[in-house]
Amino acid sequence: MNLKWETYFETGIAVVDQQHRGLVDIINEAAPGLALPGGPDMQAIGAVLDRLFDYAASHFKTEEDLMTLHKLDARYVAHHCAIHAKFVDQVVGMRTLLSSDGALEVGPSRLRYLTSWLTIHILDEDRRFARHVALVEAGESASGAYEIVAKNNRSIDPARAALETALGDLYVVLGEHNKTLQQANAKLQQARDQLEMRVQERTNELSGALEQMKLTQSQLLQSEKMAAVGQLAAGVAHEINNPIGFVNSNLGSLKHYVAQLLNVISAYEAMETESSPLAERQQHLAQARAVADLDYMKADVVNLLNESVDGLERVKKIVQDLKDFSRVDQAEWQDADLNAGLESTLNVIAHELKYRANVVKHFAPLPLLRCLPSQLNQVFMNLLLNAAQALEGPGEINITTGFSEDTVWIEIRDNGKGIPTDLQKRIFEPFFTTKPVGKGTGLGLAIAFDIVQKKHGGRIEVDSAPGQGSTFRINLPRHSAQSSPNNLG
Repeated sequence: MNLKWETYFETGIAVVDQQHRGLVDIINEAAPGLALPGGPDMQAIGAVLDRLFDYAASHFKTEEDLMTLHKLDARYVAHHCAIHAKFVDQVVGMRTLLSSDGALEVGPSRLRYLTSWLTIHILDEDRRFARHVALVEAGESASGAYEIVAKNNRSIDPARAALETALGDLYVVLGEHNKTLQQANAKLQQARDQLEMRVQERTNELSGALEQMKLTQSQLLQSEKMAAVGQLAAGVAHEINNPIGFVNSNLGSLKHYVAQLLNVISAYEAMETESSPLAERQQHLAQARAVADLDYMKADVVNLLNESVDGLERVKKIVQDLKDFSRVDQAEWQDADLNAGLESTLNVIAHELKYRANVVKHFAPLPLLRCLPSQLNQVFMNLLLNAAQALEGPGEINITTGFSEDTVWIEIRDNGKGIPTDLQKRIFEPFFTTKPVGKGTGLGLAIAFDIVQKKHGGRIEVDSAPGQGSTFRINLPRHSAQSSPNNLG
């Protein structure tokens, strides 16, 4: 709906009517932006305010100059200028409202004020102003003109009533738009509050889930480690039984030797205490010495004791390596020699490897590395067992270590069947395995990936081709923020 300029709006003063037409244009241009279904166009509102200031500056100066020129009554001049000042105050108030929380109300209220001001100012005040001017120009005194206009001020102008009716229709439309906007805004605020509450609840749930995931990951790591040790139990038992077996055999031999030595000692004691003929006692001693074979016994006892000590050391080493390997020490960062960790791991899985592969070691002296040694030992074990299982017959596993200024690295290479190219990108996925059901969990390489890359900030890479074997390379940073106490795995 647009305001249409009608002839009965005219005051008879050309310059004033021209400016009034400009105000009608401003209102008509502002109305569409103030009554948008989605809410008023704030940028358009700001532009309207700027035009109103320009309009007021020009229009009010024109009227005040005309009042001075025609020497209108001071009472009327004061009254008319007060109306001008009120208009300026209202526009300033709207501009303040525009930058406040009530900005959504500014559109309809501003248009309502503009149109009301147009009705009062053009059809009332400015037409009275024009009558003052016409009376003075016709020869009436200023005070006389003031009294005449004041006396007729109570009359109702039909043009004003028509305009106000049209404006009322426009207010209804704007009010409906504004009501819809307020309802939509209330629903939006309610939805935003609900969303914030759900986000907070979800955040709390995710926080709890994250803690549970960390706990589960820790338990999974230890379970996989112990499962691996369980799978090796028979081999480890065999490795322990071998030295225990020959130590037990040696103890049987030593027991026999001790019995013979006791017989020799008894023969010597008889030489001193018995009263039988000397020749008889000497014969008995000679027989005891011959049975004992003291010369052979002296050499064999030393060998038996040395073998037994070596066997017990072997058992002690296996037990210690098992203890180190299965220890729960995720938070224990230590300075460790990775060569020693590889030796320990090889000792634990020796029975699994010795009938499948010849292990060739190329160990360079390594600097101590700040790390989680038990977890890296598990990585070594997973890779070595996988290498052994990849061999299709007796094969070879090469273990090479080295370091640079920034990195310590370990390579484990086998000459087995290799990994197809399309599977290489999936081998580090949890639960992915090419082994038959019941033969593998699919967690070994996934856990190795997590230990190397996430906990130690390193890299684990594979280079493989079918029929050409596989090489796994572990690169660990020598100076890593992850190895500080504030970044424990």
